[in-house]
Amino acid sequence: MKLHEKQKEIIKTNARFKVIRAGRRSGKTVLQIESMVFDAVNGKDRNVFYIAPTQKQARSIIWVLLLKRLHGIGKFNEQRLECVVPTVDGGHSYIQLAGWEKRENFRGLSAYSLTFDEVDTMRDFLFGWGDIFRPTLIDSGGSARFIGTPKKENPNLRMLEKIAKDDSKFACFHFTTYENPFIPDSEREELEDEYKNNHEAYKQEILAEHIENKGALFGFDALTDVFSNTIEKDNNKYMIVDVADVGNDKTVFSFWDGLEEYRREIFDGINTEDIVNKIREYAQNEKIPYSHIAVDAIGVGAGVASNSMLAGIIGFKSSYPAIKTDHDIIRTANESYLPDTPILTTDYKNLRSQCVFTLAELVNERKIASKVTSRKERIIEELSSYQDISKGDGKRMVTPKEDIKKLLNRSPDESDTWIMRMYFEIKKELSADQNPHEDATAEQLKQLFNRNRNNRHLNSSK
Repeated sequence: MKLHEKQKEIIKTNARFKVIRAGRRSGKTVLQIESMVFDAVNGKDRNVFYIAPTQKQARSIIWVLLLKRLHGIGKFNEQRLECVVPTVDGGHSYIQLAGWEKRENFRGLSAYSLTFDEVDTMRDFLFGWGDIFRPTLIDSGGSARFIGTPKKENPNLRMLEKIAKDDSKFACFHFTTYENPFIPDSEREELEDEYKNNHEAYKQEILAEHIENKGALFGFDALTDVFSNTIEKDNNKYMIVDVADVGNDKTVFSFWDGLEEYRREIFDGINTEDIVNKIREYAQNEKIPYSHIAVDAIGVGAGVASNSMLAGIIGFKSSYPAIKTDHDIIRTANESYLPDTPILTTDYKNLRSQCVFTLAELVNERKIASKVTSRKERIIEELSSYQDISKGDGKRMVTPKEDIKKLLNRSPDESDTWIMRMYFEIKKELSADQNPHEDATAEQLKQLFNRNRNNRHLNSSK
């Protein structure tokens, strides 16, 4: 097979992990086949794996081309999508194709090289890479390639490129469809005609550029920066507890020093009594006041939030009305009997929307940080899915949790503690806004009370 200059550049690079972002029909498949064959034949007993988003896609993308490339050389098992090839030292190695949905089957295996194709269509990719696939390379000291055309909804390639900036084992490559000299001119013209009315798709599919999700509340770069941000702390600690729903066996304890999440504890199959005891234990050890503890008070969590041993903690329900923090100037001006009393309002549909908008503002301004990197990928994926879906009724609203669940094909529970943490930031805004008026308002109410009492006394003495 012929390789063009960009493909040769990638082949010659000695980096252990290669991130390859390329346009459609730019030669990604040819590159993968040549790389896999090279890995397999240059040493015996090597396991070379190709992983597509699904088993069906693995077959349709590369199987037939692999058959042609190794015809008369390899022995093929179509049922297993496996090819046995002879090696230069007289042994044999294996090339096997699989789907991302079968990733659990790779636990405990050993690999010499891994190729992940169409990475941006793989859910929970970085989590699966770190937890399942990265360990397969330990014994062999093997390598991995991450290949695909970018997708704005699930930007795994973009996250890998971020990692590569700080890890010398990675190398990143980018080339467009037009850098493949083997595409006929007629095909180039057809591609341009196909995408002429969709500039964004053209930039993504042909030029392989990262496209921002314009409706997203959270900026992608800002989200990834959360896990490296350095922020000033205010010496206030908080604990957020997301209690497992019925049928879900994980309860999350999230610990915050100001706006930095510094610890997270996750428990399987923990009951209400154990949750209560752990909250009390953590509160004492971490010196967190009960007024700085919020518990998801839906379902099982309601029993925790209302427990008499936890008096003072906050029971959080996302369906609660938004907290009124903004001045209603018109109403305040018309309230002549108490002219200095602040009349407050809100323009959010519910408490969850208010918390998500508040979180987005802090994230985008780099004012929030997390030292808990083990859940990084899922948190980024979840928060990236939120959009402003306000309907013009004056109330700001974010994508409902049920819609996020359908989009991700799982519940967005990893980021819930971050959203709940915003309750305390909103309450701070409320307190800061009201404090200047508290003394004056209290004095005015006292005067009104005294005046009414005096009037009653005068009337009774007549």
